Amino acid sequence: MEVVGEVVADPQAIVGGRDHWARAVAQDWVEARQRSYQGVGAAMSADDRDALSLGAAEVRDRFTTDFQHTLFDRPDVRKRWVLRHRNKESVTQIAGELAWSVGASLDQIVPAEHLGRTVRAAVLYDFAESVEMFADDEDSGDSEVPAKWWHLNLTPSVAKTLDWDIRCFPGEAYTITGNIQRHARTTWNAPTVDTLSALRSALSLDGELTEQQRETYFALLEPHEDTD
Repeated sequence: MEVVGEVVADPQAIVGGRDHWARAVAQDWVEARQRSYQGVGAAMSADDRDALSLGAAEVRDRFTTDFQHTLFDRPDVRKRWVLRHRNKESVTQIAGELAWSVGASLDQIVPAEHLGRTVRAAVLYDFAESVEMFADDEDSGDSEVPAKWWHLNLTPSVAKTLDWDIRCFPGEAYTITGNIQRHARTTWNAPTVDTLSALRSALSLDGELTEQQRETYFALLEPHEDTD
């Protein structure tokens, strides 16, 4: 049986044409529903008119204020709402200004610093698994073996997130990528060029940066002198 799209247990009895469940069964269903994807979402919602999550409601409220200022508090924009000024060109221009507000506030929507540290941890975790996987192939048998670039793999999700971080927060990502290089060198004796090659390969497979953009970015990361 389904109730509002949710599957529930078959009733234990039907009395007077109505379904009945034992109290224990009903309690188990309620608890399971509370712990479901929808239940957690409802529990953590902003409890307002749009039934948004807490974070989404904060974003909505922020840009409601920004858009109200752009559309009404600025006389040069407000006059465009007069009917004779309300044409496609005017609306497109206003839409562009509102979109700029969102783009320019991206670092206030996404916690760039904390995201970068999380990406760093995810990349190093993937690298560690790769090194461990290939460790048996190395002659030395040492766990801290020199890692060739093709031994340093990223899962698609991590590569996509790193790519997004570079595209959206290039400065922060630059610092994080440099930290990854240093960690790979001190932990696994991986040459900087190998680490960069591994990252570049992962982004070429799963990222959205163009080839030219990748070349530009990684050229900035290459050391002036090969000290590895």
